Amino acid sequence: MTVDTAAVSENKKNNLSITKRDRRDVIRQVREITGLDENSINQTIEACKDGTGRYSLEQVISLLFDDSNLRNNLQRTAQPANNTSQPPSNVPVNSPSAAGPSYDRNNETITDDVIELSPEIDSQQPADDELERALLLSRETMEQMIDESDIAKRKSLDEPAGLKNVGNTCWFNSIVQSLYTLPYFRQLILNFQCSTINHSLTDSEQQALYFTEELRYLFALMLKSPRRSVNPDRAIKKFKNTRKLCGVDFSHEDCSEFATHLIDLVELAYETIGKNLLNIDNSSSVNFINPVNTLVTGEVIVERNEHIPVREALRQINIQMIGSTNIYDGLETLWLGSADESLSSPQVITEQRWLTRLPPVLFICLNRYRFSQATKQASKIIAPFEFYPELYLDRYMSINKNIILNKRNIAKTLYAQLHELENTLNSYLKYPCNDESFALANAIRVVYEFATGCRLNPTLPKRTDSVSIEQNINNRSRQHLPVPIQPSHISPEELQFIQNTLPTWLTEVEAKCANIREEIRRVKHELKQLYDESQLKQMRYTLHAVCVHEGSATLGHFWTYVYHTDRQKWYRYNDNEVCETSWADVFDAGIGGQRTQNDREEPRVPSAYLLVYINADQKLLSNDIQFELPADLQRVLDDDLVLLQQQIESINLEQLHNDLKTLCDRIEKQQPIHRALAIPFFAGPNAASDSEIVKPVLDSTLRILKAYSPKILSIEVDRLLQEIVDKEIKTYSHTANIITSALPKTDYRLQHILSYFSANRIEPIYRQRAMYDIIRLTSIPNDDTRLRIFKLQAQILCNGMQMTNDEVQEYQKLLTDYKDFRSVIAAFLAGCQLMNEDKFEEAITYFCVACEYNLRLSKQCTLPMRAMDSCLLFRARRLCFERWNDVVINRFKTDPDYRLDTMTHQFLPCLMQLKLSSEEDQAYITEIQRIWCLLLDKIEPTERTLSLEEFLQRLLEQPIGQHYHSVSINKHQLVERYDEAVRDLVHRYPSFSGNATEQQQQQQQQSPTRSNRTSVSIPVVIHHHNQQPHQQHNSLPETMPVIDPRGSSPMQQGDDEQDPPLPPSSS
Repeated sequence: MTVDTAAVSENKKNNLSITKRDRRDVIRQVREITGLDENSINQTIEACKDGTGRYSLEQVISLLFDDSNLRNNLQRTAQPANNTSQPPSNVPVNSPSAAGPSYDRNNETITDDVIELSPEIDSQQPADDELERALLLSRETMEQMIDESDIAKRKSLDEPAGLKNVGNTCWFNSIVQSLYTLPYFRQLILNFQCSTINHSLTDSEQQALYFTEELRYLFALMLKSPRRSVNPDRAIKKFKNTRKLCGVDFSHEDCSEFATHLIDLVELAYETIGKNLLNIDNSSSVNFINPVNTLVTGEVIVERNEHIPVREALRQINIQMIGSTNIYDGLETLWLGSADESLSSPQVITEQRWLTRLPPVLFICLNRYRFSQATKQASKIIAPFEFYPELYLDRYMSINKNIILNKRNIAKTLYAQLHELENTLNSYLKYPCNDESFALANAIRVVYEFATGCRLNPTLPKRTDSVSIEQNINNRSRQHLPVPIQPSHISPEELQFIQNTLPTWLTEVEAKCANIREEIRRVKHELKQLYDESQLKQMRYTLHAVCVHEGSATLGHFWTYVYHTDRQKWYRYNDNEVCETSWADVFDAGIGGQRTQNDREEPRVPSAYLLVYINADQKLLSNDIQFELPADLQRVLDDDLVLLQQQIESINLEQLHNDLKTLCDRIEKQQPIHRALAIPFFAGPNAASDSEIVKPVLDSTLRILKAYSPKILSIEVDRLLQEIVDKEIKTYSHTANIITSALPKTDYRLQHILSYFSANRIEPIYRQRAMYDIIRLTSIPNDDTRLRIFKLQAQILCNGMQMTNDEVQEYQKLLTDYKDFRSVIAAFLAGCQLMNEDKFEEAITYFCVACEYNLRLSKQCTLPMRAMDSCLLFRARRLCFERWNDVVINRFKTDPDYRLDTMTHQFLPCLMQLKLSSEEDQAYITEIQRIWCLLLDKIEPTERTLSLEEFLQRLLEQPIGQHYHSVSINKHQLVERYDEAVRDLVHRYPSFSGNATEQQQQQQQQSPTRSNRTSVSIPVVIHHHNQQPHQQHNSLPETMPVIDPRGSSPMQQGDDEQDPPLPPSSS
């Protein structure tokens, strides 16, 4: 696809206009940039239509580019259509469908209203501008897009490779494919060596070296890469950096113009390294023979009237299409002037160019552009122009000058005869009558039929031209008309005269016309055979490539036909598609000309723009030799092979992900959501409290998923995921003995919910289900397709797990217990931190809450591993009471104004909870009572004595009533914080280093009376968030909330990420 990429000023983009566009034109243009078939593009156009039937081209392009799923689906849908559209005459090489533009020319024209940007000033702005802008906006997306064509492989390296169209780059691909398939030029590029680029070189020289080196890499990949099509984006970018250095910053990428620049750049690159190798400068007398210059440069002698002849270099030949119908006439008109004097202007200065040296490779550009000064727009010349597989240049050589001049004199005479014969024939065929003209033979027939009422059908000439064919058609049509109208009166003599004379006249006229036509054919044959002599067929060139363009002067598509000498076959190179073809197809696509189909003109007919001929005698040009890649090119190939494997994996992964997503959606639609998926903790990716179970193990989960992700394409995903789950379960299968032996310094149950389940001997079905839930709820980046596949597979397996209602309830209870266990640890850590900060009043609240939750967890199960190490927890609580009590006693002794209100309302209710705990706690209460009683004996009777007596009375009585706490806990990084807190306790208080296992076993052997005491239910509520803990005192309600007999609590509704308000807890 090629477009005029000239920028449009912003002030012209404000207004919208509605333009009538031929649907086929739009589809053809969009097809070349997207690579999709016509049906897919047509579906997208229909999808983009608004209520009035209008659509925006920019929206169509954006939808095709941005929606990768839509694009992939459309491509897969389009495959059958592409296969059926393959012409039977072509044998495909590396494409399931025929290359080149394909559309049904028999369809009726569909005209749409297209919403476009309307310039405010230039009313002549072409309708293609909107599409051009849409394509430019999508170029960046196209360069990064990967589809199945990027990973398609050739059957063998002998199969020609195509080039990917990375967005409006067909002009580049067509020329590069033409030159690459020329063996000698390919060897020049592959053998180009430039070790280092000297920064003392000019910008032009540096850019030429950069581009040639990148072109060398591209040629190496086209030669050795297993890809069916190679991405030329790097070479294109290097070339675009050189455009201004070439002297022209062209915005319309024309293939012939690009061919000129490419040759110039490669020639400059060789010139630069040649100077460096010979260590010479521009002033040296030593000349460097540039192989590129020798390949494409010839020489001509220019003769201008009486001036001295001048020698000039011959590079690309530009033929003006006006006045020429074939390549021989075009070259003659360009170099010698037309022998047909009717086409020559007497004001033109006579100039002739005679070839003295021919280049091995000849580039002939057919200039099909015409610029209108009136409309300030370029238009395309679509006149037919014949070219041939062989071209003889002897008739333009200086050594044959005398022969050719004699031939031209003969040609001038023959042209004069030809024009005279054509004028005579026209006098019969266009007989003047008033302001009109008609064929004289037809007039005779009409008069005869009118007078006699009979039709006159004389013998027609054996050979007919287009005019006589039309006459025959008209005659045949009149044979089916009713009987003609006859004159009202005609005498027998007049009738007899007409019947005798008019047939004779008709026969004479048609005989003269037939003779004149025969003479015209003879003269044309003599002109055609004028140069058909053996001595003028020595300089033979064969056609190597034909670059064809389809479209308008500002928008269209290029592709190339190449003749492979070694295979004796023509191939069509259409970007990434390459297929065999025939000379008939090449000629039909390149000749041009206005064509008609179903009585209407066919727009955008393809036509040749550039012809590449090579000298038939120089076999070195077309002889292919084996080329072994040097080390640097081998590295380029190896890198591309690695990239190819990555792209194959990427597309396969995306396909696998899409298949799993489709399966997952179908399962969810076909069957109701399982009850296990509706559990509040695992209801969905954004459900409350998910992060409490998933987030702590996020790193370990991602780590094992990434470790197994390379195997995702080699092993079935469900088997691979099962292996991951089994390994994680095995990794965190800590037994109760292992966990107990590590306490209190380390608690493995905090590391993973699987460790908690393992310690409590939970059945495997719950462990597996927990891992699947964790994986499906793990937050995974959108660009990591492998991990997203694991996530989808986990969702599918969860949907497929059949769990009874009892199992679902048990699973929910296990999740609740684990969350409560983490809440106990979090409250314990908060209490330790506050105690270290001497905030005993706040710390004791957290310790009390932790103890209550822990008692609730331990009392409802036979195994003790669902709860925290109670020995450690109780000892920390007693330590906090002890230090708080010491502080209060000291203040009571030293501060006469100190009141015991806080001790009465906060210390005592919390202390009374110890009576419901272990024997050590009860013994500690007795010690506290003893200390305060001794204090009463030591102080003198005063008002403080009354306060102390009231406090002692409350201290000695049995615990009644309830005390509410409102706490806030932080559950982040519990493992690290727990280990640090225990180490700090052991460091500060050496008594904490005792054997916790033995103490815990002793605690389990307590008398049944303790079990009766611990059966008291005290409602405790913990809130989860990251704020600093605070305390709140509430009045005691008469009716307390009912406690769930399983031990769950309202804390399950909180989320440590959302910092909800804290309901109260009691003790």
